Amino acid sequence: MCVKKIFIYGVMVWMAIVFQGCALFTTTPTPEVNTQNLSNESAGDAENTKLSRLVGKNYVKGIITALNRTSKGEAWNYVIEGVDTANGKLPYVNFNHKTIVANEGDLVYATFDGMKMTEMLIIKAGYFKNGKRQEFVPKKKPIPEKGAGKRDKAHQILAVPQEEFIKLN
Repeated sequence: MCVKKIFIYGVMVWMAIVFQGCALFTTTPTPEVNTQNLSNESAGDAENTKLSRLVGKNYVKGIITALNRTSKGEAWNYVIEGVDTANGKLPYVNFNHKTIVANEGDLVYATFDGMKMTEMLIIKAGYFKNGKRQEFVPKKKPIPEKGAGKRDKAHQILAVPQEEFIKLN
């Protein structure tokens, strides 16, 4: 009698799992249509023909060389020249975005999903000014003279022990 109940409960659980799996396969979400990129392509302006055609996930690490307002005044046109093309990063990107995220001359890392910029990180603001890169050179710490070092436990030099005693109880 107990085996019969276990068998019935097992069949019920098995059927619930099977029907749950079938329900998951029948409800597929419809893909989202992005009309923003289509409106830019159909405008036919001369500036839209020079925009980069990006497909899938893309990344660029570079300097913003140009930041201009589009002719309609609804977006900002960015031109990023890549400084690092390792690991599949892009060497050049020309795209439009609604807002100003970074200024001209900033060193940035931008992520794209198709033609849409998903994120832009400013690595160094004002990196490229007056036609020159403004490299940050860290100041070297002055090296103290040999006898003027710290005298604490972290900087102690200990010799190897000469004798060792073990006392057993």
